[in-house]
Amino acid sequence: MDKMASELTSEIVKEYGLNAGASIVGIAASKDFALAPEGFKPTDVLKGCLSVIVLGAPFPQEALLKTSAEYTDFRKAMIEKINDIAKNVAKQIKDKGYKTRAISGFGGKWVNGKQHGLISLKHAAELAGLGNISKNYLLTNPKYGNLLWFSAVLTDADLIPDKKIQYSDCNNCNICVEMCPSKALDNPALFGKKECAEMMFKMINGKWQVNCFLCRKVCPYRFGKETKS
Repeated sequence: MDKMASELTSEIVKEYGLNAGASIVGIAASKDFALAPEGFKPTDVLKGCLSVIVLGAPFPQEALLKTSAEYTDFRKAMIEKINDIAKNVAKQIKDKGYKTRAISGFGGKWVNGKQHGLISLKHAAELAGLGNISKNYLLTNPKYGNLLWFSAVLTDADLIPDKKIQYSDCNNCNICVEMCPSKALDNPALFGKKECAEMMFKMINGKWQVNCFLCRKVCPYRFGKETKS
C-alpha cells in the first residue's frame, strides 16, 4: 500500500462494483485461501494481497434454452462484461493509492497443457459469502441460482471480509450427477475437470463452442431460491 493511500472501506468498494455493473459483490480475506494449490493463492498473484473482491453478474435465464452456439455467444458476452467490471473497480481502487490486480472471468495460465484461472473464482465467491459450490461444481446463490459469472480484484487494501453463507440447495437432489454425460460429478470429493472439459467444448468451423451445459440447465435451483438453512 502507498503511504499516501486514501481510506477505503468494504462499503465503498462494493459501491464501486455495483456502479460498474456487478449484480453482487463480496469480499474475502486473502489469508482464507490457505487450501488453494501453490501458485494459485491470491498472494502468489499479487504480492502483499490482503483482500479479494469478488464481482458477480448473471447471464440471462433464456440462455439455458438456446442452442450451443447461442449459449456460447451469451457466455462470451458475459465474460467481456464481467472483465470490464473488474478493470473498472481495480482502477478506482488503484487511484486511491492501493495495489490491485484484476482477475479475468476466464482463463489465466497454462499448466501441464491445461488452462487454469489465476485463482479459483468459484471458491473465492464461496469464501466471499456469495453462495455455495453445489454438486454440479457450480457456485449457487440464493437469488441468482447458478447463472452467476465472476471476476475479481486483488488488492493490498485491508477490507472487512464477508461471512460465508449457509445455503441449502442440493439436499437429496442428485439430478446433475445422474445426467452428466462425462460422469465428471460421480466423485463428490474430486471433480472430473478433464472429463468435463472434453465433453463441454467442441471445435465447430474452426471455433471453440460450448457443447454441454446440462449440469447448469437441469438444476432445480438454476434460477435461485430465497431460502437459507
